[in-house]
Amino acid sequence: MIIRVLPQLETRAEWLAFCRRESPYCMVDAPPCLVDFQTHFLQLTLFTDKDPVRYTLGSRRSIDPAWQLIKRCNWSLKAMLEGLETLDFGSNVRDNELLGVHTDLSARRSFPRDPHLNAPDCSHLLTPLPHFPAHWDEHTLQRLLISGQFRDWRLEQDTIELSPRSLLVELVEHPRIWSAQLTGPRLQVLYKHRALIASCIPDLSMSSEEPPKGLPRLL
Repeated sequence: MIIRVLPQLETRAEWLAFCRRESPYCMVDAPPCLVDFQTHFLQLTLFTDKDPVRYTLGSRRSIDPAWQLIKRCNWSLKAMLEGLETLDFGSNVRDNELLGVHTDLSARRSFPRDPHLNAPDCSHLLTPLPHFPAHWDEHTLQRLLISGQFRDWRLEQDTIELSPRSLLVELVEHPRIWSAQLTGPRLQVLYKHRALIASCIPDLSMSSEEPPKGLPRLL
């Protein structure tokens, strides 16, 4: 899944540009947060040193309460999150001055357990490899595949089908179970560091300026 990463959401112009997107869903670098503006609710997932914290703000009837909260915080995502972190969600949070902008505004706090939920600083722009790495890991393998810097893709198991496209998806969703090692001219793709699944010949001369259509790209 391609998720846009914005440096910040701290001004009216930045919020309006974000909400004009076809899908108002993005990561923000500072503060590290996933912002999801749903039909009537603003969902903020704050990444901390511990587990992520999710705040769901809005109304079932209108988008206006969420917008009023953004305006009250002077269009600053940072100010909004700082205010939310001070709330006691064990009591009636609507009585708090921060949320007293609209009688129909509700606020909930939860702790998502999604294993694929990563902070913005875990994302990467996948650029072509300028040279062969001293050590192959999941990130260098992603760069090789998405840039098309290989030839002679070969399956090493008769009962397992794995295309470069499928492997890229696997590397995004389950990066720790895949590894690669260079044996002679061929780069071997290993499952759980043991089972040889596929191999190819790295070839930096085959680098393309644009990644193949349909392949995932981490932004």
